[in-house]
Amino acid sequence: MKDFDKINPIFYISEDNKNIIKNIEKNLSLIKIENSIKKNLQIKSRVRSIYSSLAIEENTLSLNSIENIIENKLVLGSRKEIQEVKNANELYEHIDDYNWKSEEDFLKAHTVLMRYFDDDNGYYRNHGEGTKKDDEIIYMAPNSLVVPSLMESLFEYINGNDLHPIILASIFHYYFITIHPFSDGNGRLARFWITLILTDWNKNFKYIPIEEEIYINQEEYYNSIAQCHINGNANIFISFMLKIINSSLEKTTQKTTQKLNKNQIKILEYINENPSITRNELAKKLNITPDGVKYNLKKLIDNNFIERIGSDNGGYWNIRK
Repeated sequence: MKDFDKINPIFYISEDNKNIIKNIEKNLSLIKIENSIKKNLQIKSRVRSIYSSLAIEENTLSLNSIENIIENKLVLGSRKEIQEVKNANELYEHIDDYNWKSEEDFLKAHTVLMRYFDDDNGYYRNHGEGTKKDDEIIYMAPNSLVVPSLMESLFEYINGNDLHPIILASIFHYYFITIHPFSDGNGRLARFWITLILTDWNKNFKYIPIEEEIYINQEEYYNSIAQCHINGNANIFISFMLKIINSSLEKTTQKTTQKLNKNQIKILEYINENPSITRNELAKKLNITPDGVKYNLKKLIDNNFIERIGSDNGGYWNIRK
């Protein structure tokens, strides 16, 4: 008999899903950001993440206004909306201070995100919650009495599984939204936690505002959640998140790989598939001379895209993160 106070995620990872994950990993390997622009790019990504996540919750402040708030400049707007930005900025700015496996950190994050808004910030709700559409309740969240047990079991699940981080992040987001454990701020915290999990897996996500792509596809975002509620599994939401992450990365890699030629991009793809691939094998696949391979490998090494681990004969290529 299924425990009513435990989370038992139901999902299936299709071959299409696996192929998208491979493409995501390939695109991540192509992203190389100069040290001189990392800080500025991270701030811009944070601004776009905050703007998008709050816009989903109907915060009306513009992208420029949010940037000004983060830079401590005067902005005209409602006190509530400005405070939402300040809270979110504090959370995203200190993303490295949070452990995505920790329920204690999760509650601390909610306290920061919802500071000054409700009396129960950082605590699970003690009342019923539902989702409305056109004044009609379309989803009733679990009874508040079982919320602590459900959240405990959800954290036990993500701590006890070796699933791919993208799948784990998607599962956590969907089942967290299903539990709807807080009076307010559920969506914002769910989106932050996805970014936290992804950033811990690969630091390039510090420069990729996933929330922006969710905002652009907001209707599909909500529809995928609603459809999962009907189907009783997380499949559609997982597929949606894979699409969102892949799209965000493709936009980023288009900007960051412009200095690579076609052969260099293909070399990175082949190395990603087989780190032990030889120069002669690359020459054959690319239909270029060994000297041509040598030239392109040197360019990739000089630009910090790859490194050689071990000897020429017994070693392998490593794509630098």
